[in-house]
Amino acid sequence: MINGITLKSVQKKLAVAAAAAGLVMAFSGQAQAASYAQSTYDGCASTYGTFNYWQVGTAGGYALYDTNWDFTIWDNCADGKGAGLYTTYQKWENGAWNYHGYTKLGSDSNGANGTPGYASSNGYSLRDVKLYVCFVGDGSSCVSLF
Repeated sequence: MINGITLKSVQKKLAVAAAAAGLVMAFSGQAQAASYAQSTYDGCASTYGTFNYWQVGTAGGYALYDTNWDFTIWDNCADGKGAGLYTTYQKWENGAWNYHGYTKLGSDSNGANGTPGYASSNGYSLRDVKLYVCFVGDGSSCVSLF
């Protein structure tokens, strides 16, 4: 806590600001980049960072996108649940669109010890990408980032 401000309160304010700004990913033909922040409903799992995507062609009648992301993940409660950044997406593979369900990109399972987890990587030949903050292994806790 610094001058009455906690990391948790700052993250919640960022999440509210992101939602209020109406940050919705509508894939278009141009490169897009945005910053996102979100927490689970109880604030015990949170994440913030950037997500970028750009169209690289078409496949199977849909636009084809490459992506990259860089997120910090916080487990804000010592409840043993752990915090995770997850994604769902469609990927063009072997000549067809294949759905990939909840896939963990990164996590922090340190129980609010002040050491975050990170998720930074790239995705190729995708569409319908969604990101979520969740408790590790608990799909019912997931909250969409966009």
